[in-house]
Amino acid sequence: MSFAHRASTRGRPAARRRLAIRQLLVLALLIAGAPIGPSAGAQEGMLEPLRVRAHLAAGTMISADQAGKLGYGTFGVLLGGQVGWALLPWLEPQISLATAGFPSDTGGATGGLLAPMAGVLVGTTSRSLRPYAHVDVGAGFTGALTRPVFRVGIGVDFRLSNTFTFGPVLGYSQIFHPNAVGNTTDARFPWLGVSVLFRPGPPDPPPPPPLRILQYERVRVRVPAPDPSPEPPTQTPPSPELMVLIEEVMPDKKIELLAPVLFKFDSDELEPVGVAMLHEVARELGKRTEIELVEIEGYADSRGGSEYNVELSARRATRVLEWLAEHGVDRARLQLAAKGATEPVQSGETEPDHEQNRRVVFRVLRMRQP
Repeated sequence: MSFAHRASTRGRPAARRRLAIRQLLVLALLIAGAPIGPSAGAQEGMLEPLRVRAHLAAGTMISADQAGKLGYGTFGVLLGGQVGWALLPWLEPQISLATAGFPSDTGGATGGLLAPMAGVLVGTTSRSLRPYAHVDVGAGFTGALTRPVFRVGIGVDFRLSNTFTFGPVLGYSQIFHPNAVGNTTDARFPWLGVSVLFRPGPPDPPPPPPLRILQYERVRVRVPAPDPSPEPPTQTPPSPELMVLIEEVMPDKKIELLAPVLFKFDSDELEPVGVAMLHEVARELGKRTEIELVEIEGYADSRGGSEYNVELSARRATRVLEWLAEHGVDRARLQLAAKGATEPVQSGETEPDHEQNRRVVFRVLRMRQP
């Protein structure tokens, strides 16, 4: 059954209505005739330009003739699909097919709609959470009638994987009827539903390996006083294997790499001076390929509890490690150590003293054997 029937009319002159319909059809032809092909901007930072979307929604008539005289006042079901092509990261021309069914609460036949359309979608360039809006125009087949259709919608895509997104969509559709005597007014209905988008591309990359965080604590050891008259012990020289082990674990044998990265009070945010230092560290590690393992040691000043300072120093070291990994340093060459307020470089209680203790330093733990 159609969304229109013979009834009294009210509204604008027929000439104005025909002019509006012609303008909508011209707009549809212009959009459908737009060049479909990838551009350089469409490929930058995106997957393949093809976009395939499906949506399921519920809607209700808000036009008086359809909700009252035809009895389509209850909720209807809308299904649709869209195929788009990303000309730009934010612009996608698309073709779509929408269907709708509205049951009649007066015992009449269900009102149906089949509408092929063309339009454009505009969205942000973010991939994790992407708001968008679209507008489409086309022809609506409703019963034995063919009428112009206009549709507009907004939605949000939440990233499920590298190729799929899911999110809510809200829209409005209108079927235009001529202002002739005996025709109903335009059929207007808002709708709300969900949308699924597929974007061809490679699968998600594997997650990075878990970070290793070492925690150091100071331990006081009571050493008994030496016997004043012991016999000098016979010393046996250590084996070569023991010497290699001592070289690897003794802290005083570690080589410090460049200057430390300093932080503000109670913060793990990188400052501009610290970022400049990290560029030097990344450049140095890129040149010195013989360095196999670097320990990133985070510290805090003496203010705050011990557990909190260890956690704060771990966040500072993690922030530095992530920055280096994002700028080309292999994660396998990096190791974390959260040392809290231990090993201060300044023992005073002034702010300049505290500032020097809020730091991250880099120590070479292992070199490639020649």
